[in-house]
Amino acid sequence: MNGAIAMNSNHNGVSLYTTVDDELYDELSELAGQKIVYVGFWEDSLADALNETESDPATQNAFDLDIYLEEGVYFELYGTSVYPDLNSDPLQGLENVNEQFGEIGKQGIWLEEIAVDENDELILVLGDQAKNRLYLSIAGWLLEEWDELPEE
Repeated sequence: MNGAIAMNSNHNGVSLYTTVDDELYDELSELAGQKIVYVGFWEDSLADALNETESDPATQNAFDLDIYLEEGVYFELYGTSVYPDLNSDPLQGLENVNEQFGEIGKQGIWLEEIAVDENDELILVLGDQAKNRLYLSIAGWLLEEWDELPEE
């Protein structure tokens, strides 16, 4: 790791992280083991808005979503690819990804591990504390605090 945080933008004091350095890795690792209390997918992606395009929900393989952790922190994740295992292609289609989250979330879902790929990009490992896992490869993210969960 290079020891520097790369950021795509800094609007209104909010930084969009795109890579993880050693210091940020240590900070994020403290979140591992927390239960996830809410997952919300965005209908429209940031990439689509910036490119002025629209993704087909049936074929898209990168998603924007929010993941709320039990102890008051949440991730806003952009350009997230979801993998059922380390040797597969990313899942395709919003309905399919929602179904996969539902399957591992039946018994509860946890942020099991924080990892970094060979390009220092963030990987979140989600699981049900048994054998079921999802691996999220993230192009960009924000980390914020929450006081109450979004209304459904």
